[in-house]
Amino acid sequence: MSTNIPTPAGEVAKRPLHFFWMTDYSGSMRGKKIATLNQAIREALPEVKKALNTHPQVDVKMRAIKFADDASWHVGPEPVSLEQFAWPELSFDGITATAQAINLLAGELTLENMPRRGLPPVCVLVSDGFCTDPEKEYLDAIAKLNSQPWGKKAVRLAIAIGEESDYDEDQLLKFVSHPEIGVMKAHNPAELLNYIKWASVTATVGASLGKSKADSPIGETSNNVILSPPPIEQPILSDSNEVF
Repeated sequence: MSTNIPTPAGEVAKRPLHFFWMTDYSGSMRGKKIATLNQAIREALPEVKKALNTHPQVDVKMRAIKFADDASWHVGPEPVSLEQFAWPELSFDGITATAQAINLLAGELTLENMPRRGLPPVCVLVSDGFCTDPEKEYLDAIAKLNSQPWGKKAVRLAIAIGEESDYDEDQLLKFVSHPEIGVMKAHNPAELLNYIKWASVTATVGASLGKSKADSPIGETSNNVILSPPPIEQPILSDSNEVF
């Protein structure tokens, strides 16, 4: 017996794709970093909508987790449709509770909280510093995320802001689902804008073509979602000296 949900003639049956922004708003994000982050996410939203015009079967629902002294919802916990999603201004304050943010994410990627016929979730983490939670807490949070079937299947990307000495690349790599992409490194505002737009559009379109839990074994990872490499652009001369 078919379990397909009937839809009116001419309508396309949609499948939900949950998208999570995870943004660092610690004190070190002050100035150009936080301003560029706010601008980049706002500019990325219409790009995602445009890219999904050719994927009418996808129903993107967005949320956002912010983290500094602790982690909390910036938009959520209820998901918001892409058409209704707006990015509230993010300020800066405190330290960098990355582990708490990952724990909050993992709690949402349970079988109970995610739709059975959903597409692989997309999670984009943006940070400019070392996690200030104890290392064990960070490793435990990654293990918790990996223990969730939807956590394994999620497209998980990380964008690091600033100089490489400012953050722990190996730590961020533990969050990333696609090691061939690695950690995207934004040294200046132009690169941050570029990577956020690329990550949001490419990951969403890639996940829309991926398999859901219902299509593949629970233990299968998100490597069934194929992503093109992030673009490498030569800096504009006027931006060559503009770094974070």
